[in-house]
Amino acid sequence: MRSFASLSLVIAAAATGPTVAATQVGSGYTQPVFLTAPVGDSRLFIVEKGGLIKTQQGSTVSTWLDLSTLVDTGGERGLLGLAFDPAYASNGRFYVDYIDKATLNTVVASYTVNSSGAVDMASARTIITVAQPAGRNNHKAGWIGFSAADPGNLYIATGDGGSSNDPDNNAQNLDSNLGKLLRVTPGADGGYTVPADNPFVGTAGNDEIWAYGLRNPYRNSFDRQTGDLWIGDVGQGAREEVNFAAAAAGLGRGANYGWRPREGSIDNPNVSDPAPPNLTEPLFDYGRDVGGTVIGGYVYYGADASLNGKYVFGDFVEGAIWSYSNGTTTALNSPFAGFQLTSFGEGGDGSLYAVGINGNIYLLAAAVPEPTSALLLALGLAAGGLLTRRRRA
Repeated sequence: MRSFASLSLVIAAAATGPTVAATQVGSGYTQPVFLTAPVGDSRLFIVEKGGLIKTQQGSTVSTWLDLSTLVDTGGERGLLGLAFDPAYASNGRFYVDYIDKATLNTVVASYTVNSSGAVDMASARTIITVAQPAGRNNHKAGWIGFSAADPGNLYIATGDGGSSNDPDNNAQNLDSNLGKLLRVTPGADGGYTVPADNPFVGTAGNDEIWAYGLRNPYRNSFDRQTGDLWIGDVGQGAREEVNFAAAAAGLGRGANYGWRPREGSIDNPNVSDPAPPNLTEPLFDYGRDVGGTVIGGYVYYGADASLNGKYVFGDFVEGAIWSYSNGTTTALNSPFAGFQLTSFGEGGDGSLYAVGINGNIYLLAAAVPEPTSALLLALGLAAGGLLTRRRRA
């Protein structure tokens, strides 16, 4: 894949790009780290690091799920991810990713809602746990999601487990689920099965692994129309990278994104490991002259012609927001100062939002109507009865 020597040059060339109106739609949240919604749902679901998921509809905010007694929040730990089952409209199932207070390991668990839409706390089922190194509180990733191109399988992003330069070389170790993108089929009653076409089934390596060589893929997304995968992998001290895997080309099956021998498009200056021969280069990367912690975003589809079809992402350290399309990166106006932007998110209609650790949420671009393929996917499933910080080591 194409790699850019310095994204800062691209951004500088496009600094006079379109002005995107950021409309504040929420405030007062406590360290929000993610936002999402089921397809077609008019509410926003806001994930707070401390273990709460709140819903917002208009100006009305309610606590929907409280996992604060289960979640450890030290360092980069916390409640970090939320994904709705593709068949959520009929089965009411959703998934969360958090660091467990008792074990300090990653837990991905499922819950269901009852007929009134309230979460049934007794429905909690553990899908998978990932052991974390003792005494390290960073690089916990936390994103989980489903692709429209692969709706039955849950993708789980894990960081390398922490400290600097992956001292245990977890990301390249195929016997470790750290520094990976995992792919599993969740069980309705908990647990999981491994899809038979996962790349390491029947050969050396953990069966759950879909792709590897990742440092801290904290925020990622699947394109709502194509199912393509975008990975924002936080760098060490030199480069921030965005990786891309097209659904039509296998969605990155078995890809090695290079960490720790590589940091973005360069050899990691802090280790002597040779670059792996099967390396998948980032789509693009950028240096410390531009930012310090990439926040992966979304491909936007909607009424804003200046953003339609473009990937929108940002940086936590700089508080910057950019769009990317066909090798060109454009700086957008951002409502955030440095050390605030924690995530982007999509509403149930495909509208694009930005989330700040300061508790503020902004609508960046509305999406009307809902992208056709995503809507048809949801309707088809329903008809079939199936209805789913400055970080430094």
